[in-house]
Amino acid sequence: MRGRRLGGRYLLDSEIESGGMASVWRAHDDVLARTVAVKILHPDLSSDREMFERFSREAVAAASLSHPSVVRVFDTGTDDGICFIVMELVQGTTLAELIEAGPLEPEQAAAIARGILDALVHAHEAGIVHRDVKPGNVLVDPTGAVKVADFGIAKAAFAAEDITLTGKLLGTARYLAPEQVTGGAIDGRADLYATAIVLYEMLTGRVPFEAETELATATLRLTTDPRPPGDLRAGIPREIDTIVMRALAREPDGRFASAGEMSAALHRVAASDTRPHPPVAHPGAPSSPEEPHSFFRSWMLVPVTLLALALLAVGAGLMLGRLEVGGPLGIRVPGGGDAGSGDLEKHRIAAVQDHDPGGDGVEHPGDLHLAIDGDPDDTFWQTERYNTPDLGGLKSGVGIILDLGTPRMIREVRLRTTIPGWTFELQGSDDATSFSNPLAREDGSRSFTAKSRSRVRLEGAEYRYLLVWITELPPADTGYRATISDVEVRG
Repeated sequence: MRGRRLGGRYLLDSEIESGGMASVWRAHDDVLARTVAVKILHPDLSSDREMFERFSREAVAAASLSHPSVVRVFDTGTDDGICFIVMELVQGTTLAELIEAGPLEPEQAAAIARGILDALVHAHEAGIVHRDVKPGNVLVDPTGAVKVADFGIAKAAFAAEDITLTGKLLGTARYLAPEQVTGGAIDGRADLYATAIVLYEMLTGRVPFEAETELATATLRLTTDPRPPGDLRAGIPREIDTIVMRALAREPDGRFASAGEMSAALHRVAASDTRPHPPVAHPGAPSSPEEPHSFFRSWMLVPVTLLALALLAVGAGLMLGRLEVGGPLGIRVPGGGDAGSGDLEKHRIAAVQDHDPGGDGVEHPGDLHLAIDGDPDDTFWQTERYNTPDLGGLKSGVGIILDLGTPRMIREVRLRTTIPGWTFELQGSDDATSFSNPLAREDGSRSFTAKSRSRVRLEGAEYRYLLVWITELPPADTGYRATISDVEVRG
């Protein structure tokens, strides 16, 4: 192909890259005397007239986009069976190449994601959904500016009913939204899902869903919730974790409403620097005069310090109910007995999943990790909003399942919520698909009312899975819902 002239004006110079749908060539535009990029579609995509007409329509639509973060489309045509699109040539590298060198720093990853979202805001306002946001379609120039390419190409390449055809998912299946996999209605929120996967990959060096085949990779997201990026790599701000997981919600309604809203959330993270700063030593600052060393004073500080710490510990224990007055030394552990009968062991929660067997099967899965992230003040999982306190009268309950990894003795559950007043049960099982064992409090009660801070002591039973089963909701704002901002299981 080198040295070939397409459309009578575009002289091909060198191939830049080749992918599953097309190859990209550096070329010279003889008419306007400028260097351009020419995307040449593979023969199986450009061989039939209907396919070419679809590409032409989408190329014309993409050419109407004019934004600093969008690769401009200049022309499209066909030459002796070769279908091509002429685009702006961007100096720089693809995001895919950057990721190959290793995960990016969170600040850089968030900045690139904001550049992608800026392009999507412009495109979505023009009624164009990209449908194929992936690192190979994102270009980063030497200044760090981001440009997104190939708007409309995926829509032209295959209709929803053809999405699983062999060869049509090469390099794409990793980034498809669930509704693209199932052939559902597509809008801009599918692009947000793909952007979240790209951000996930920038942060961790891997995508959240990957299987042995392209089709298996695409369908895995229909049944599996990914781990937050922060679980795979230390140092990722919790706020970015939250943004990624929200944008990866299986249902479009669980994601951000627009690219602008998601971009604004990332911008707020960038604007808030909450990292602790080390003390700064100013050169030339006067130092405090050193007091004469006293051997006696230094050694006397040891017993005094130990005594003070012991008194503080006892005082705190009495205040928190961990200790009681009595016993040989005047204090004792509640309930008496040996040293092991004190506070209960906190069980590690290996995983969490939503449980909605009477509804559509999902209940804000993208927010599930917020119920166990150890932050009870700023983050939470929530139910949908319902019209009545009995969950719309449509089902007996909804909740979350806590996986303890192995069967563990459950004697206490501590739960915090931002909306107190809802009613719940605690049900145990060794099968995550079946629950019929409500756990009882020490007084025999099996139904509980959530307080801002609830501490439910149970008779004790051994199960691997614990279901927090919400049965009745309190009013909140304009509807009825419940939240879980933190939950612990002890035994």
